[in-house]
Amino acid sequence: MKLASHKVIALMITLAFIATPTLGYLNKSQELETPSTNNKCILSTGSLGQCVDISNCSIILNELKAEKVDPKIIKYVKDSNLICGQIGHNVCCPKDNSLVEPIPRRLPTEEEKCGKQRNVTFKKLIGGGKAKKGAWPWIALLAYDYGSSYQFKCGGSLITARHILTAAHCILNELKFVRLGEHDLSTEKEAQHVDINVVKKEVHPHYNRLTRRADLAIIYLERNVEFSEVIVPICLPNTPSLRAKSHVDLNPIIIGWRTTHGECESENIIHQVQVTVWENEVCRSSYSKLNQSFTEDQFDGAVLCAGDVRGGWEACLADSGGPLMAPELNGTTFKYYLIGVVAYGCGCDAQSAPAVYTSTQYFIDWIIEKVQDTP
Repeated sequence: MKLASHKVIALMITLAFIATPTLGYLNKSQELETPSTNNKCILSTGSLGQCVDISNCSIILNELKAEKVDPKIIKYVKDSNLICGQIGHNVCCPKDNSLVEPIPRRLPTEEEKCGKQRNVTFKKLIGGGKAKKGAWPWIALLAYDYGSSYQFKCGGSLITARHILTAAHCILNELKFVRLGEHDLSTEKEAQHVDINVVKKEVHPHYNRLTRRADLAIIYLERNVEFSEVIVPICLPNTPSLRAKSHVDLNPIIIGWRTTHGECESENIIHQVQVTVWENEVCRSSYSKLNQSFTEDQFDGAVLCAGDVRGGWEACLADSGGPLMAPELNGTTFKYYLIGVVAYGCGCDAQSAPAVYTSTQYFIDWIIEKVQDTP
């Protein structure tokens, strides 16, 4: 027997009251918030909306009146009522009048599988070498259009279904699209890669071209990318404990094809290697000796200093804008977090200095703000 539409709605709201909230976080502390005085809300899917009684939200009503209700719609209503403070039959009614492919306006949570390698078991890397297919499913290649052909000249990291985090110095007028899901550049058949056009680029407002401080940028894609075995976003250090964590003396991982460096022999298959994180004073001293230390704040908390103090192979492995990644144990599995973005010092001239990475911990609030402000 088919329930009347008002009974279906009542059932959905009842389910919402017993749902476990795992999505829909609005702020940096990752806590569920009730709507503000203007009733604006951000649903778990990333849709902007307004908290209203469900009877005033035609798009949700129409979905619930369908002969066969999509389980995703039921979940939408559950999360929506929680986001709106479980007040009556209130739901977060999308402003874009669509429940399909909402624009993500917040960072994914651990529960949403960010930072998870789909088909690779975590283990410590011994030396450097080729990575397995799908080992780093958030890696991105930035493609630049030079008329007759395009070139990959920088890397980046997928942080939501529509946002790429990279270095500010990688943002050029020629940047046209981003490739995701790539593994072997020598063939078009080996991996199920996806190319998505760039529609907006935003460089950190305090980026200093001389010192490379705040060398960070966000790329906005033309559409959401569909997650798969080889395309998954990486987590960001968004909780208080991860924001404050020191990585000195730890060994995070860098990856890349060495596409950035003209003097390097690039790799067809993505490579990986662990590097040591040093106190920033090591970089300050090393770059001073190279006459490349310019200001007092060049090596403050906004950067990470990592790599071989003698320079060498690992220093030129990563692509500019590419990720520095640290594993964190989450229950019984490891999740990877983007702790740094390649800024400079990754070259093949074997200069005696570690590489310098822009710290995502330091700039996490700006990243969150830019994702929320997605047009």
